[in-house]
Amino acid sequence: MRRDQRLRSSRRFSQIRTEGRVWVNNLLVLRTLPNNEAETRFGFIATRRIGNAVVRNRLRRRLKEILRLAPVKAGWDLVFIVRKNSVDASFQNLKRAVHNLLRRSNLLESSPRSSEH
Repeated sequence: MRRDQRLRSSRRFSQIRTEGRVWVNNLLVLRTLPNNEAETRFGFIATRRIGNAVVRNRLRRRLKEILRLAPVKAGWDLVFIVRKNSVDASFQNLKRAVHNLLRRSNLLESSPRSSEH
């Protein structure tokens, strides 16, 4: 994931939490807020109760790879919050969960790639 696609500002994370919309499934929580820019930026939250650093970083890497291949609409800030069930989920189940949230939030570009699950 490129540097300009990452959310790092704690102020922006807080703003997304208070002003953004929320979608939930059993593996992830998605919070969204328009950013009025040409690029979509992604943030990831995996707290210590999820597991140790190895587990949390593995989940973040998996999410980054899934989103790298996903056709996401431009101009949004997205924060994915990892839930405890994600630890035992396969890559395919995690991918389905991400695509489910993006589809429900209407942030998937309509392209043939979006039907890949």
